Amino acid sequence: MSHERIVIIGGGFGGVKCARTLRAGLRHGDAEIILFNKENHLVFSPLLADAVGSSLNLQDVIVPLRQLLPDVMCRTEEVKSIDLASDCLEYEGHDGLPRQLNYDHIIIACGNVSNLNVVPGMADHAHPLKTVGDAAVLRTHILSQLEKAEVCDDPVRRRWYLSFIVVGGGYSGVETAGEINDLVRCSQRFYSNIKEEDITVTLIHSREQLLPEISPQLREFARAKMAKAGVTIKLNARVQLATGEGVGLGETFVHGGTIVCTIGTTIAPIVERLDTPKEKGRLLTDPDMRLRGRDNVWAIGDCALIINALDGQPSPPTGQFAERQGRQCAENVLRVLNEEPTRPFSFRVLGQLCSIGGHNAVAEMFGFKLSGFWAWFAWRGVYLFKLPAWSRRIQVGFDWAWLVLFPRDLSCIKTEVTDRVTHAHYETGDYIFKQGDVAANFYVIEQGEVEICRASPDHPDGEIIATLGPGSFFGEQALIDNNRPRSASIRARSSVEVIVMGRNVFTSISKTLAPLRSALMATIARRMPNVWQERPRVRLALREFKLADFIEPAPKPLLRPTETLFDVTRRFGESDEQFFFVSSDGDQLEGLVTLTDLLRAQATGTSPETPLSEFMIRHPAVILTTDSCLVAAAAFREHGHKLLPVVHDKQTLSIAGVIRARKLIARIMQVVGPPAMPPAPAVPAIAANQKPPASPSKT
Repeated sequence: MSHERIVIIGGGFGGVKCARTLRAGLRHGDAEIILFNKENHLVFSPLLADAVGSSLNLQDVIVPLRQLLPDVMCRTEEVKSIDLASDCLEYEGHDGLPRQLNYDHIIIACGNVSNLNVVPGMADHAHPLKTVGDAAVLRTHILSQLEKAEVCDDPVRRRWYLSFIVVGGGYSGVETAGEINDLVRCSQRFYSNIKEEDITVTLIHSREQLLPEISPQLREFARAKMAKAGVTIKLNARVQLATGEGVGLGETFVHGGTIVCTIGTTIAPIVERLDTPKEKGRLLTDPDMRLRGRDNVWAIGDCALIINALDGQPSPPTGQFAERQGRQCAENVLRVLNEEPTRPFSFRVLGQLCSIGGHNAVAEMFGFKLSGFWAWFAWRGVYLFKLPAWSRRIQVGFDWAWLVLFPRDLSCIKTEVTDRVTHAHYETGDYIFKQGDVAANFYVIEQGEVEICRASPDHPDGEIIATLGPGSFFGEQALIDNNRPRSASIRARSSVEVIVMGRNVFTSISKTLAPLRSALMATIARRMPNVWQERPRVRLALREFKLADFIEPAPKPLLRPTETLFDVTRRFGESDEQFFFVSSDGDQLEGLVTLTDLLRAQATGTSPETPLSEFMIRHPAVILTTDSCLVAAAAFREHGHKLLPVVHDKQTLSIAGVIRARKLIARIMQVVGPPAMPPAPAVPAIAANQKPPASPSKT
């Protein structure tokens, strides 16, 4: 046998079993075996929920690959692509530069990757559970919630801290919900201010029963036992969105301070880039697990669609099948190297086991069905001996025995992480932050609108004083001005996507990036107390004015987005108007175009045939017919506009007309007279030794 190079991509159950089988079947000089995996350890994923629930040490659910595979070259570089035609792969080297490696045989066992974006807002507000890092973060978060609830003097907020939502009723979801429920309820006796009725654990599943892989009898047993232990189970419920307050199930909303998502996976990038047949993102293989049409490329595990010759059905994406596929794939590679015929994959399921919490489990093994304590005992025993090293088996066995006699570990190890830039999603009515909250983040609106609400003796529930739309930012004043509490609440006016910037990132960027600093200074100047609105008589007048008295009809005609620059120029030439609304159907607002926009387009050499949609103002700031004149005045000041479109509602954007700043100011002058000009307020400087610019003059 000539010296071969066999590359395995992925260090999960399938990849590790394949490497061990190959190493055992080859003499050391016969082949070089290389395994690529971004982590240097195998994650025993069935026990991640136990690590979250503090019934296992985090170190007990991983095994270092170098110790597990002593004669295999283990590399933690990331494989970027595979050139099937050239028998070569590209990976990212230690220095970040791309490198190439040739192979004689390659086994793709990279599995799938988490994709919480299948549900709007889930990636922003939910905890995944796929890696040891995920388990560590989730465990720390749960214990932090207990600590916050213990000292919280608001009973409603305390119950929110102690409400946990798990999305997905498969093995991972059921085991995670059971472990969280055990951890929180068993630990409640150590917290004097937390009562049993404060704790809520909700398991949400889109099907009629939990655990679709096992028999109906055991499914019902699992449901009943978990419900008796205090887990609220919602079946036939599909999560449609997630926010910082909980999850939406269509017409109902489940509030929760912690969301754990065990659903949502997508094809790994390296698999997606392969030019080979796929079905639903999984690589199609021949019966012997070779990629279709390839002699030296193999695929196993969750990333491959492998037909089980035993029953003719696709193999399920479970660790049990991945491990057996890894073994048989290695045996087939050895047969090819020895010029022997390969064999199709065939495997009879040995059993199914799932822990449901409270020393209970459900199991089907060798035709027998077990439930309750003995099923839990069998579940522990099976997984104990499936751990790949005796040292780890002894450690895990000791931890489990220790928990029978002593309570779970409640130590909450917090680490100060570097601020970062993230995204967040909020639904209509959600508070992004509330008046009086401690300032921590700076926000930029990507999509949607928010309302600025301020509580006062006359309006204890908060009065809407302004609205902000895409491109606007908020939260800067409290971060700049000595970390003072938030002076107003920010509430989502519609579905909102925001960029969230931590305090340290915001401070660093605002000091060094001149354009952002200038924009911040101008915005702060605009948002300083207004000579008009801060006068009691003016604010009272703005509250009493009826917005309908100021709404004028929209200029006619309504332009279509397909009209060209030439057409729009002709429209302005035939009219005295300074702007036109844009609408395809004559009712829904799509944008607006001003004379300034027209002149700018002409000055930049835009072709006369360019459609209006290319240079109009998309998603302009709008006022609702239900808004107050106080909101309209704040919007004129915030956006610096002379006019604002008025629409009937945010969903349809049906045009109601237009409101002009000039008309509103004239009415204020008639009612309250000219203002007495107070001294100009000082604008806080952002960077040291920098003088803020004067407040810009707005019509």
